[in-house]
Amino acid sequence: MEFKYLDKAEFDALTPEQQKAYAENKRKHEADLATKAAKDAATEATKDLATKEQLADTDAKLKTALEEIETLKENGEVKGVKKGTMTAFFAKTTKEYDKNDKYMSNETAIKAAALMSTANITPVAAGGFSPLFTNYFDNEVGETPKPNNFVMSLVDVRTQPGAEAIYYSDRVNEEGDAEFIGEGTLKPLADAEWKTEKKNIKEVALRWKFTKRLMNHAPSVEADFREHAGELIEQKMDDVALTGDEGVDPLQFDGIATLADAFVVPTELANYYTNANIYDVINSVATFVRLNNFKGQLTCVLNTVWKAKMQGIKTTEGDYIVPPFVTPDGNTVGEVRVQFENKMPADKILLGDMMKYKIVIAENVEYDEGYENDDFSKNLVSRKLEAFLGSYKKDSDAGSIIYDDIATVLTAIASV
Repeated sequence: MEFKYLDKAEFDALTPEQQKAYAENKRKHEADLATKAAKDAATEATKDLATKEQLADTDAKLKTALEEIETLKENGEVKGVKKGTMTAFFAKTTKEYDKNDKYMSNETAIKAAALMSTANITPVAAGGFSPLFTNYFDNEVGETPKPNNFVMSLVDVRTQPGAEAIYYSDRVNEEGDAEFIGEGTLKPLADAEWKTEKKNIKEVALRWKFTKRLMNHAPSVEADFREHAGELIEQKMDDVALTGDEGVDPLQFDGIATLADAFVVPTELANYYTNANIYDVINSVATFVRLNNFKGQLTCVLNTVWKAKMQGIKTTEGDYIVPPFVTPDGNTVGEVRVQFENKMPADKILLGDMMKYKIVIAENVEYDEGYENDDFSKNLVSRKLEAFLGSYKKDSDAGSIIYDDIATVLTAIASV
């Protein structure tokens, strides 16, 4: 009799004895269904198995493999596998195959794990980065060093916000003098004139562009380039403050070397020094400045190579010579403070009261950003740095700062 499933209402209508009988019939019916499904699955799985000849060939190969395994020598215990265990396993498997599985395909595969190394980790690109490795990140950006800026730290820098030009005046054409006179004598008359000069304010600037994506996704790059841009502006300002020449380039202001005077050897020092050297050059130029009645701090600037040259002066026997008026580090010669800088030409000397050279800053270095043309559509940002400044040295300060060839000074003071 075919079993029929009841719904909940029909089941609840049965007596307890009927419900019990229904449950037993249901279990038997479902067990029969499972048995039938298993038989059908086995029939389906074995219908395409190998022929008896193929099974016999496989049986022969397996027995041959068993004989070869029996000849292996297993020594000790390796990871829980004792001596003879592998052989016993294959022997047992073969006997079970002969007894029960003559008409079934039986295959045993043994795989050994491969050696793992760093080559098992595949980066995004050959030789590229993988976060699976322990890595060290140096977040400091390297840069080519720039020479030291020194001029603006030595001279007189003044600030006049918004200045468009510089005006300065000198008293000139002085005539007359004071005299001692007798009672009732006419007093001596003196007079002078005044001359005003003008220097224009100059502009130095730099601009660059970034995509907003670079700014937001690589902020360290954005910050590094802004620092670099600031250094470029400061370098250019200091370079022009040293050797700028408005006569050659009207866009520049005059540098201290351009406004300085040439050395004129004092009469008493002409061809005075025997075996003249750099110390004599410094002392003779400093003396010329003092003879021009300038009383401020004297600073001498030489190229960096001169520090090694000065410290390398020796006697004919090879002993080092340090003059008594020079400090051991060579940074002071007599009353002159000596500074060594890479920007200074190696064959020049700059010496004097540096405060007589003046720089006026109308606008200090200012940063700004915005859009130009189709920057907004292209997701670009334009940035700029700019400054406005100019320079001058009064005519009445002639002879306060000297800039000349070291060889020229040596020729003028060396004995013949």
